[in-house]
Order: sequence, then structure tokens, then C-alpha cells
Amino acid sequence: MARCGEGSAAPMVLLGSAGVCSKGLQRKGPCERRRLKATVSEQLSQDLLRLLREEFHTDVTFSVGCTLFKAHKAVLLARVPDFYFHTIGQTSNSLTNQEPIAVENVEALEFRTFLQIIYSSNRNIKNYEEEILRKKIVEIGISQKQLDISFPKCENSSDCSLQKHEIPEDISDRDDDFISNDNYDLEPASELGEDLLKLYVKPCCPDIDIFVDGKRFKAHRAILSARSSYFAAMLSGCWAESSQEYVTLQGISHVELNVMMHFIYGGTLDIPDKTNVGQILNMADMYGLEGLKEVAIYILRRDYCNFFQKPVPRTLTSILECLIIAHSVGVESLFADCMKWIVKHFARFWSERSFANIPPEIQKSCLNMLIQSLVSIT
Repeated sequence: MARCGEGSAAPMVLLGSAGVCSKGLQRKGPCERRRLKATVSEQLSQDLLRLLREEFHTDVTFSVGCTLFKAHKAVLLARVPDFYFHTIGQTSNSLTNQEPIAVENVEALEFRTFLQIIYSSNRNIKNYEEEILRKKIVEIGISQKQLDISFPKCENSSDCSLQKHEIPEDISDRDDDFISNDNYDLEPASELGEDLLKLYVKPCCPDIDIFVDGKRFKAHRAILSARSSYFAAMLSGCWAESSQEYVTLQGISHVELNVMMHFIYGGTLDIPDKTNVGQILNMADMYGLEGLKEVAIYILRRDYCNFFQKPVPRTLTSILECLIIAHSVGVESLFADCMKWIVKHFARFWSERSFANIPPEIQKSCLNMLIQSLVSIT
């Protein structure tokens, strides 16, 4: 496990070996993981549902009777590909983006509910898709046997089927030591996250390029805006980038952007090994990604604080590293938990060389808290 670096925006703490195992950790670890997964999953659902309701960056319109519904091709392709091809796929060559696509044999309320499920359900929604298609089949005269036939390959890349874990061609020139199976095996928060992540891993219907370190990442304005307050402001029309087909980001590496994009699309619950957790935490704060901050904090608590179990030699130094990160980024809750644990086991820390190397103001805070705890006892 690497130690804190010097001269960086955030302390250099790299993910390495897992924390020391204990019965307390075995009990608390899964519980914390479930809590994180539920939080990130719910946030992803709410962000996508807000995207649908506010109709940001929509590129397709459906008409059900006299009611119009705006949506996003990329989300539909990722979540309900059969519905996409039976509606948008069959008409994309003959309709402009402004012309609505008629959906017959479905009530407006039912279709609204269907769209809400597409954008927010954390579960597999194949049954809902099949139900809508059965009603649509009556109108277009397609048999169930024809429905089971896979769609032919389309010349346009935006109409390609999405295959899990395929690396985007345009960013295949990233560092070989970073593009690994571990990187693409990060656990999404839900079925929704797993489906959306395919849009990033193999870009389909992208409408914006992001350049970092001279490398290009294909993305979707709608999803970026829904998930990040920074991107929402940048692409809303107030910034010059809102009318451009690409943006260039400064202050982060392509490795860090890749981590961020995996979270934006999939709500991933981990960070790849050899990643600077302090930088990820700082980046999440800058780009308004509260969920990614929660993931980084969870990893620091797990891998560097051992969920604040009994002290062992490795934990003493790593908790000091976590304390410095929490102080530099301004994560008050994590900083306070580290301080309480250090004060509780201060006799062990006092003789540690690593304690003498932390910034003087943090040393002073530790000593002041220790004095207050002794006063309260007396």
C-alpha cells in the first residue's frame, strides 16, 4: 500500500492490498457494501428519472394519441433494444428528429409508466418491454416468431447491439496497464447501471467527445448532465462548450476520467487498483458527483481504516493517510471518525514515526481532542 505523496492536489494514496480481516470487519463490511449499493442505485434512478421529466437533450419524440413523449435514443437502446428497433430502428431513415413516432394500441398513461420504468427501474425490465411489444405487434402485423429473430447488423454504429465489456475503439490506445479485466469488472449499482454502462464501454449514439491527456472519450450529453452538476452547467447553454461537439478537461488524468465515466454511467461501487483515491475524491467533489464521493469514502474506510476496528500495525499508518485526505478534501465526517479513533488509541500513535510526519495543524487538532477527552473524563 503506497504512502502519501507530496506536491499533488490530493494526497497520493493508491489502492493496493485489502485491509486486515477480522470478525468485526466480516460483519460490518457486507453491511456497509449493501448500504452503499442502495444509496448509489437510488441516486442513479433519480438522476435518470429527472432527465426524463425535464426533457434535457432529448433526441426522439413519440406520439400516443394526442400526447407527445420526449426521450433519449441511447437510453432506449441500452434498456429496451427490441422496442428501439421495432420503433426507432424501423423509422429512423424516413423521419427527421422533429417528427414524432406514432405508438399505437397503447394508452398514454401506460406509455408514460413504461418510460418511467425504463429510466428508473433497478431491475431487469424485459417483461415490461415484451408486454409493450405484444401490443405494438398487433398494429404492425409482426408475428411472435418474427419477434424472436435477432436483428440484422446495421451500418450505422449507433444501431449496433451492445455487448458487455467491449472496449471503445476510439479510446483503445489508453495505457495497457490500466485497460484490464479488473477495470471492466467493476460492479454496477443495479441493472440500470449495468445497461447504461454498455453505452460507455461500447459507444452507441454518442453526441459529444471529451478530450483528456490527448485521448478521446465518447459520451452522451444527456447522461453527463443528469449525473453531474458540473457537466449540466457546462452543457446547458451558458458555457461556450454547450454548442461544441467536444470539450477538453484540465486538471485530471485520462485514468481518473475513465473512473468517473464508469461511475456516471454505471454507478460502479469500486475503484481500480493503483488508483489515487485522494484524487478521485477531489475530482468527485469538483464535478458534483456525490455518489462517487461516497464510493471513495467507503473504500477509504474499508481499505485504509479497516472500518475502525482494533488497531494493527498496518492500520496505524493508513488511518493517518486517510486523515490527511479527509482534511485536504474537506470530508468532515470521515475526518472526525479518524480523529476519534486516533484519540482512542493515542498511546499507540504517539510513538509512530508516521504521526510525526503529518502536518502540524492536524497534530495540534489531535492533541486538542485528546486533551478535551481527558478533561471530560475528570
